[in-house]
Amino acid sequence: MRQNVNTSQPGDSEQPQQSVAPGKPAKPQKNLYEPYNTPPVLYHALRAVANLLIAVIIRLRVLGLHNVPTKGAFIIASNHLSWADIPIVPVRLRRKVVYMAKEEYFNSRMAWLVRLLGAFPVKRGEGDRQALRTMAKAHSGMGMVALRTGVPVVPVAIWSSEKVFKEFRPRVTICYGKPMVFKPAGKKITREDIDQATDQVMRSIAAMLPPEYRGVYAGEVQATGAAPEDPTASPP
Repeated sequence: MRQNVNTSQPGDSEQPQQSVAPGKPAKPQKNLYEPYNTPPVLYHALRAVANLLIAVIIRLRVLGLHNVPTKGAFIIASNHLSWADIPIVPVRLRRKVVYMAKEEYFNSRMAWLVRLLGAFPVKRGEGDRQALRTMAKAHSGMGMVALRTGVPVVPVAIWSSEKVFKEFRPRVTICYGKPMVFKPAGKKITREDIDQATDQVMRSIAAMLPPEYRGVYAGEVQATGAAPEDPTASPP
């Protein structure tokens, strides 16, 4: 999605001013764009609890886990169906995941948990609620981040998670696709580079999903004429 990141520095006119009583020092503001460094012991303990709860609530099928890099930075790009996706997508990964979360969560009752998980806020425009059920056309933020950082993007497809808490132990499937690395066509990153990278990742996700979950990308998957990539296949 397209991001409008606040890059203003402390003291800029755009920063909200705090009213301070005379004689009392100003309380330093938290920099929400600096993820909280969750202690490894605590993070892995939360992960163990999440694994236990998920095993009780759903029947989880995981495919293509060998595609996830074991070292170095990478980006997870996933479709999104429900709140349940947040713990399910990284729960089987042994490495810590830092989340991008919409800024509204940082002012909600769950703000403590969002921060504890190491998330940082992202400003975003109004989204289509119907996109929770099917894949809507992606915005360009992910493609921009991938091109600027040069790190691999792991496409992830998840489905049936919208049934969590609505059905008794629904079967939820998550597929991790092969990492994708993007480079600009020229010396500078262009809008065309960003759009192409975004669409390529989204088509890869759509190809791993059942047809009824592909949304606006269903036609593009069919138009390629290629068989969907098998995330269960071991690397050569």
